[in-house]
Amino acid sequence: MNKSIVSLAVLAIVYFSSCQPKSGQTSNNEDQVIDSITAHIEDEKVITGVVKDVSMNNFMLITEKEDTIFISTMDQEPNEVSGFELGDTVKVNFIEEEEEPGLNTIITAKKVVIVGKENKTGN
Repeated sequence: MNKSIVSLAVLAIVYFSSCQPKSGQTSNNEDQVIDSITAHIEDEKVITGVVKDVSMNNFMLITEKEDTIFISTMDQEPNEVSGFELGDTVKVNFIEEEEEPGLNTIITAKKVVIVGKENKTGN
């Protein structure tokens, strides 16, 4: 009887330990989540343009090629993405993130540097 209980206990331990992922391994679902996150983050890029509109969490930039780009500043460090005004020429370090895979891309500012202030003359 004791041998039966010991054998059953050993079998149970072997069964449950084989069901657990080994140290350093991730489950397939965890791999998919990690791949999903990293696949949507691009390398940092730089663009220069003139600020034409500003709101609380984004601003509109007109590039040197006359393209209009909306840039998000949401969840960024305020000291890295603030200080500019309408009409200023700025250099923006940004990344592109997919909001919904294959549908929407969000341009997110990482750093904004003023390279020229608008010439404001008082007439």
